[in-house]
Amino acid sequence: MNRTPLYLLVILLLTGCSSGKTALRHGRFDLAVKRASQRLQQGPGLSKRGHGLASNVLQQAFVLAYEQRQNTIRRLANSTSQPFRWEAVLGEYNALQTLTDNARTCTACADWLSGYPASYQDRMQETRQLAAADRYDVAEQAYDLRLTNRLAAKDAFVNYRKATDWVPDYRQARTRADEVFPYALLRVAIEPIGPTYEISGHDNLAIQRLIYSRLNRDMTPSTFVRLYTPDQIQANIVDGGPLAEGFPIHQAVRMQVTDYTAYTDNTGSSSTTIYSDKEYKVGEKKINDSTKVDIMEKVKGTLTTFKRTISTGMTIRLEGIDVDANKPIWHDSVWETRRWETVWETFSGDDRALNGHILATASILVPSRWQLYDDLVDELAGDVARRIRSKYSTDE
Repeated sequence: MNRTPLYLLVILLLTGCSSGKTALRHGRFDLAVKRASQRLQQGPGLSKRGHGLASNVLQQAFVLAYEQRQNTIRRLANSTSQPFRWEAVLGEYNALQTLTDNARTCTACADWLSGYPASYQDRMQETRQLAAADRYDVAEQAYDLRLTNRLAAKDAFVNYRKATDWVPDYRQARTRADEVFPYALLRVAIEPIGPTYEISGHDNLAIQRLIYSRLNRDMTPSTFVRLYTPDQIQANIVDGGPLAEGFPIHQAVRMQVTDYTAYTDNTGSSSTTIYSDKEYKVGEKKINDSTKVDIMEKVKGTLTTFKRTISTGMTIRLEGIDVDANKPIWHDSVWETRRWETVWETFSGDDRALNGHILATASILVPSRWQLYDDLVDELAGDVARRIRSKYSTDE
């Protein structure tokens, strides 16, 4: 049977005690209580000294941590200028509950612990009510501005929902949040792709349809942003301004093909002289007018490598517009290319110079102009949709 060496056991016991004492010495009272309570849950070992030291550390650290937390609670409760102070108070009560739970694992500490609360649930419940009230009051003030200030509506929504985090359905805060939510949304119109001299009008329209198709898969890039295509937007009968679901459009995204590299087909080649790895007999010669000897040399040849490259590319420029101010607020470009290559080789000279190398042959499956173009615009449309979603992926 395996036994822990005695010296290791002593080290472990002393380490448990000293870590709590070290935390106490450095003012980390909650940690000191936790470490000391963990030590007390272990066996006493050969000596009671470790348990006795841990009990002393636990009591000292608990008293200091308790006073520290209570002082913080009193300070926060009286700090009326600090926003959402009751949330910080709730954090202190949670810490006090954890502190108490750790200390009460010490059965020998029951006498002196009896002078302190065993539970803070009632106080935490009261504090949750106060924290919810704080959030609700701020939300109500912002709610009044919802018709003219989208960001105020967003603040109202966030604070109503936060109030329900502290107290479920506090004063029907969830219903109020649902009411204000439509006013908090940033509505973005994706305008038809602009005219261009780079490609035909028919091709331009086809790219637009592809982009809208990709965008329609997810028109909600973030919680407070909605994207709309032209068929989802109506004109305001009062002033002609654009509307989506009865609410004004805040921003628009404009698109235009600004650069198109048509189908290009180029072939280039390069040649190099190669030599055999071994020497071969290439002839004979006489020496001393009578003796014949072989002439041994490395044989050579010319290896020519051809490369055919077919490519096409396109760039779409994106621009975000503030509808009310009719001014650009961001610019971006999305570029995509399609490239096909094939390589083949020819050789002239002594075949032994190839050293077993097999000549590359050209691919017979050459993409057509329209196949390459279709692949290009299909990928580009997806890129544009992803870039637009990325622009609005954070709640504004």
